[in-house]
Amino acid sequence: MMWIGKRDFKDMWKQGFLALTVVSFVGCSTFPLHEEQKKAPKKPSEPAKKTVQTPDGVKITPYQQDEIKRKQMRVVVPEQKPQQQFNDGRSLPAFKNLIQQTQTAYSQQKWDDAERFALQAQRLAPQAAETFMYLALVANQKGQYSSAESLARRGLSYAQSAPMKKQLWQAILVAGQKQNRVQTVQQAQQALKSL
Repeated sequence: MMWIGKRDFKDMWKQGFLALTVVSFVGCSTFPLHEEQKKAPKKPSEPAKKTVQTPDGVKITPYQQDEIKRKQMRVVVPEQKPQQQFNDGRSLPAFKNLIQQTQTAYSQQKWDDAERFALQAQRLAPQAAETFMYLALVANQKGQYSSAESLARRGLSYAQSAPMKKQLWQAILVAGQKQNRVQTVQQAQQALKSL
């Protein structure tokens, strides 16, 4: 009779356990498929793609594309909208009061007061051309000609009436003359003639 030591027994047990584990995994993978898996529809095989070979050896495989259908296009021309009226605070009594105070201060040659009133009015109606006009006129009086020109141009983007546009272009003309900018002067003179 052969004597088996503790160490040998542990090694045999580990080997047996390992063999049992491998056999169980192999056995699980060989089970037959369920009925549902057998009945699953097979995917239709894709048709063989045609390849075209070029003289330099490049193979081109075009993709399948459905036929392009042509449709008659109908062009719709949008209607011209009337000029937009900005109503962002111009009708407020406070705005009208501030513009009146700006006019008074400007006519009395109080440039700082006129500028202060115009800036307050601008806070109430940021898109009012009148505020930009007075700010441009005050800037011209203070000798800030580049600022006056930019303020007047910004006011032109909001100006609705021809008289307002005319006053803004006159402010640009003065600023251009004081800065000796021939192109600005010509542009202002041309705009004034067209109004």
